[in-house]
Amino acid sequence: MIVAGVAAAPAVGAGLFMDEMRAWEALAGIAFWLVLVLWLVGGGVARLRRAARSRWTAFAIEPEGVRVGARFGCPPQFFPWTDVDAVVRFDVPRIVRREPVRHLGVSLRRDAPGGLADFGARLTAARENPALPEADREILDHMAERLAEETFPRDHAVSAYVRQRDWRFDRRALERALRDLAPGIPLVELPADRPPHEWLDDRDHLDGMAPAE
Repeated sequence: MIVAGVAAAPAVGAGLFMDEMRAWEALAGIAFWLVLVLWLVGGGVARLRRAARSRWTAFAIEPEGVRVGARFGCPPQFFPWTDVDAVVRFDVPRIVRREPVRHLGVSLRRDAPGGLADFGARLTAARENPALPEADREILDHMAERLAEETFPRDHAVSAYVRQRDWRFDRRALERALRDLAPGIPLVELPADRPPHEWLDDRDHLDGMAPAE
């Protein structure tokens, strides 16, 4: 709300001194700041809604498994320890800023539901569909190419992740929780040149095209 108030101040000022400005300049300035305020408020509301859906938890190590909070386009998820292979912390390079974006995710065992092997089987089945539209086939072929790249970290591909934003990452607390609740589950760090999450970008699209079992 503070940011919104600061952003709205120029619009108020433009309205007060409209007599000293040309009408179209004042209206353009007001419209610009109103759009900016709506964008800021809308983004904040969306982030609060995702946090509420996740019960205000971004990432939790629990006795029964790992709970990953909601992110844009993905609801909160829970993975039992029997399906988890590793907790993965990875960076994603930015286009403008130098510092990469930090993420924390879960890598599943190859035979676990929702893991990379399960995804690959569904991808193969969908690509073999002769009735698949050409646009969808191009998307699936692109997904298969990314999975086949040598730089893709297949051993630590994440099936769910959250961006490290609006919450503080405590490495010692995470390592202590893993040691106490899941001694066999490691914490893996991956550099920004090996993003393990890209195969998830079009996963919802694939789920809609997967043949019925």
